Amino acid sequence: MTTSAFEFFFKYKPIVYQKGKLAFQLVGSKWWFLPVAVLCVVAAYYFYRSIARDKWSPGLVGLRGLTFAVLAFMFLRPVLNVATVLPQDSYLAVLIDNSASMKIRDEGEKTRAEEMLKQFEDTNFFKRLSDKFKVRIYRFDKDAERIERLDRLTFEGKRTSLESGTDVLRQDLSTAPLSGVVLLTDAVDNGSQQFKESLAKLESRNIPFLTVGVGAEKIDGDAEIIKVDAPREVLMDSTASIDVSYRSHGFAGRKATLRVMENATTVVTAKEITLPADGVIAEYTVDVPVKNEGDRIFSFTLQTTNDRIAENNTLDALVTVRNDHPKILYVEGEPRWEFKFIRRAVEDDKNLHLVTLLRSSTNKYYRQGIENEKELADGFPKTKEELYGYKGVIFGSIESTFFTQDQLKMVSDYVNNRGGGFMMIGGRNSFSGGKYQNTPIADILPVTLGGDKAPVIDHVKMAISDYGQTNPLMRLTPDATANMKHWSDLPPLADFNRTVDPKVGAVVLARGHGEKTGENPILLAFQRYGRGRTMAFTTGSSWRWQMEMDAKDQTFEVFWKQLLRWLVNSSPDQVTVTSDKDTYLPGEPIVVTAEVADKSFERLNNARVMMKLTDPKGRVETRSLDWGGSEDGAYQAQLNATDEGLYQIEVEASAGDKKVGVYRSAFQVKDRPVEFYNASLDAGKLRTIAEQTGGRYYPLADLGDVPDDAQYIPGKSSFVEQKELWDVPFLFMLLTASFGGEWLWRKKVGLA
Repeated sequence: MTTSAFEFFFKYKPIVYQKGKLAFQLVGSKWWFLPVAVLCVVAAYYFYRSIARDKWSPGLVGLRGLTFAVLAFMFLRPVLNVATVLPQDSYLAVLIDNSASMKIRDEGEKTRAEEMLKQFEDTNFFKRLSDKFKVRIYRFDKDAERIERLDRLTFEGKRTSLESGTDVLRQDLSTAPLSGVVLLTDAVDNGSQQFKESLAKLESRNIPFLTVGVGAEKIDGDAEIIKVDAPREVLMDSTASIDVSYRSHGFAGRKATLRVMENATTVVTAKEITLPADGVIAEYTVDVPVKNEGDRIFSFTLQTTNDRIAENNTLDALVTVRNDHPKILYVEGEPRWEFKFIRRAVEDDKNLHLVTLLRSSTNKYYRQGIENEKELADGFPKTKEELYGYKGVIFGSIESTFFTQDQLKMVSDYVNNRGGGFMMIGGRNSFSGGKYQNTPIADILPVTLGGDKAPVIDHVKMAISDYGQTNPLMRLTPDATANMKHWSDLPPLADFNRTVDPKVGAVVLARGHGEKTGENPILLAFQRYGRGRTMAFTTGSSWRWQMEMDAKDQTFEVFWKQLLRWLVNSSPDQVTVTSDKDTYLPGEPIVVTAEVADKSFERLNNARVMMKLTDPKGRVETRSLDWGGSEDGAYQAQLNATDEGLYQIEVEASAGDKKVGVYRSAFQVKDRPVEFYNASLDAGKLRTIAEQTGGRYYPLADLGDVPDDAQYIPGKSSFVEQKELWDVPFLFMLLTASFGGEWLWRKKVGLA
């Protein structure tokens, strides 16, 4: 029922009934009416019993009782006692969204701002409010301020912060009798930090919010990019798999183009995609080759025709391409084909430094890839400092008894605390065959070890799991269909180490099907473990892909390069630097954090950390980063950058007179139109604010109801007003219906 229809039937608006308390002028409390109503029904019963013992019915009694009850209700002079503000005795704040999203045309020709201003004029909004309150008007976007006239509204704010609005009210009207707040916004809040806390402080003063939703909850004819999820750092000459999330309204099933550009000058690729059903968030993975060292900005643009909001069609991803040479230690207990071919597969990869330790006989080792004669001279590292110098560790076919318990525990700590990568490759002395059950290695593996010792000799085709089909580790060719065919065409593997189940949180990328045993073993799985990651590749015969395929086929090389790069890609250095975001608006606060650790990766709290910041114009600023005291080894600085472009960060840490390390990173400052992303009216948020504070939510079309409803806000500046109900039209309609219904019924049974 609309407000006007309700008012026609019940004399007053719904809010009067919501806020008012029923009472009777003749008897006071509303509870007196209950016995009166019962008495009316009893009187009707005895009336019909006396005139017609055989023809009366409960229906006639009910209608006569209803008639008596309505008459009694009207006779008792019912009223609603409702709190009403004393005119000009309190303040009412009007908070108006001044951000750029108010310039969006949801439908038709008018912008949200134009629709709102028209409603102000059509409803005589501020004049009607001023009849009851001392009205103060505020505009807010990133910041908030009081304004005297509506022509101070520019609708050009680059961010929306509801918190700025509530904060300015607490400051400006801290001691004033504030009866309520009218909040007009689309509620697209992209600038608040602690809005709930700020709102709660006003809520504690019993200040209700009358929220008014401006805009449409669904914008037809709009496609937008929601998110771009890219790796922050990758090794040079690799492929960055970047996930692009997008959605649309009104374009379901339509074709669009997803274009990727590098540093705004070079088109990397353009893919045709299909837009999903309205409101559904779809995801597309783009494989972007990264060949140039340095900080690269990849821009993703969704191109379609007749898009209502073109500003939300592009998002950037900042990817740092490192020309590093992470060291990986690969330990084998015996010469075998897998070892030989893995070394050969990565020997031309300039960004992978594979160090191998091959046991040739008892206490004798064949070392390759070492940097000096002392490296691994005594076999597997015995100290954290030596082991932690590697970013990845691989165990091949080598039994657990080759290592001491301290070394096995050290490998577990290496993954958990240092953040290194660990992999075990199948073989006769791997997994259960190497008696790794009940060792610290069993704890970090992504699979549970069983009791079987020897690997199973069986032909097994590698079958990619559903998750593996979308994981970049299993991508041999860009096209998904061709990629799956490529995997199915590979020669079968000749063996596997039997495991039990994947652990909770582990991801299975591939299984197999044994021709002889019919088993479905896990062949490839990984998991996060502490700060690091671990992988299990349960076969030792992937070399067959090299031997049994065409000599020009690069499947084996691509597969192992991807695995080893993944193994070390997230392993941290002793000094690392991050910013809380990759892209900032001009003037937005920037938090830079450096983490510093010694060679054992114990966090250092007494380091000297210096940062050199180079802005887009080449100007250099040097400053120190301070230890915050809350997190070991974490040093922070807050920056403010106004010039658009790429900012280079170089952080150097030292402890005493020794240099700990140097790390480089970057961030971008760009005047991005954030107000046009996810820009639909968030009516749910406004309803929550209203309910939480004891107010009410209104669509913009009902703005004219706000001045009338606002006067019924209870508070110190209110008095109790009585609204008479005895002459409510609905009561007369009900009385007519009960009289007429009873007469027709009596006529039907011969009592009329």
